[in-house]
Amino acid sequence: MSSRAISPDQGENPIMADTEVKKIICSSCGAEFEDTLPKCPYCGSLNYKGAEAEYLGKLESMRQDMQQLEQVPEKELKKKLKKKQKFVIKLLILLAALAAILAVIVFRAQYIEPRDARADYLWEKENFPVLDRLYREQDFEGLTEFYEQAVIEDRTIGRWEHSGIFTRLMSCRNAREYLALEQSGETLRDYQETQLLDDYWILRGLEYSRGMSEEDKEYIRPYVEATLNSLADRYTFTAEEEKKFEDSLRNNYGYPRYEDCKEYITKHNE
Repeated sequence: MSSRAISPDQGENPIMADTEVKKIICSSCGAEFEDTLPKCPYCGSLNYKGAEAEYLGKLESMRQDMQQLEQVPEKELKKKLKKKQKFVIKLLILLAALAAILAVIVFRAQYIEPRDARADYLWEKENFPVLDRLYREQDFEGLTEFYEQAVIEDRTIGRWEHSGIFTRLMSCRNAREYLALEQSGETLRDYQETQLLDDYWILRGLEYSRGMSEEDKEYIRPYVEATLNSLADRYTFTAEEEKKFEDSLRNNYGYPRYEDCKEYITKHNE
């Protein structure tokens, strides 16, 4: 195939002036071009030497990119992995919680008889007016006894409008019974002392209660304060102990930590 003349402008690449450029002749079309090119710029025929150089150059470029990838994003990669790990942990916890809830539902469905809605309605219709009367009469003992019996019978007394007062009523009942035991000559055991202290702080946590209205708090306050007065000289708390119990009431809607009560009794009974 005949060669053709190529003007200096057609075949040259912008290479530094002091670099000597080696030219080759295309075996297909006879055109002249730089030997570093992977193929003839005119007919597209492959130039093995140039193609090899280009391939090796690309490999080197990839190697350098991999080195940079290993060095630069390491912290960012760890951060992403850490975020994904936290997400997986949260997902596992959620799945475990859902599994537990499902297990409870299945257990209740298989082993616990469903409530008789009509029987509950009839009981409430008959007994809520009785509770309303005891409430108006401020019959705290009557309310407490009614509540105890309703719990034994598994009644829906929790639906009564003022049911939030029962927790404090029961603490008053427990405290008075323990004091009566002492007055009869018995010595309270550690677990009884712990329960008595727990009831004491439950009564003191009246202000933090979320389970009753402000009206109910004022309603039951005289009965609560009377019980607390009977325990006034029983306990001596350091400033640190006082703060510990108060913080517990504030953070737990008016209830102390039973472990704190047990720790206090163990310490002061040694």
